[in-house]
Amino acid sequence: MDLNHIKEILMPYLKENDLFFDSIELVKEADALILRVCVDKAGGIDVDSLAMCNEFLSSKLDALDGDMPEYFLEVSSPGAEKELKSLEEIKRHLNDYIHVEVPNMVYEGHLLGVENEDIVIRFNAKGRFKTIHIPYSEIKFIRLAVKI
Repeated sequence: MDLNHIKEILMPYLKENDLFFDSIELVKEADALILRVCVDKAGGIDVDSLAMCNEFLSSKLDALDGDMPEYFLEVSSPGAEKELKSLEEIKRHLNDYIHVEVPNMVYEGHLLGVENEDIVIRFNAKGRFKTIHIPYSEIKFIRLAVKI
């Protein structure tokens, strides 16, 4: 099963429906093979969009099923606290609440923008709101966060 080929099949559908590709993997869990595809949408994805994407991909894979082992297809979202893996992905989440880890510090706040190679966040520091520019090269880990 060529995961890159499956991604190529899926990309036109995603583009047509304003969805973003997040990841694809083939994993074995409890003696079952699972083809796990994660897609997303600006502002979050709904269950109906996931179901339609699953139907589309399932119909395309059925036509290619010749040599493929038995598997379960799972189309899902990456979740509310998904990791942001690139500067381009970060730019898609302007105004969202994020968690950023840099050496010796952790910030949680709203992503205000991306300027050059810096991300700009507004965070609460002991009751006072501050804005900070963090060079992308210094970020050890960044993800969406749920504000509690």
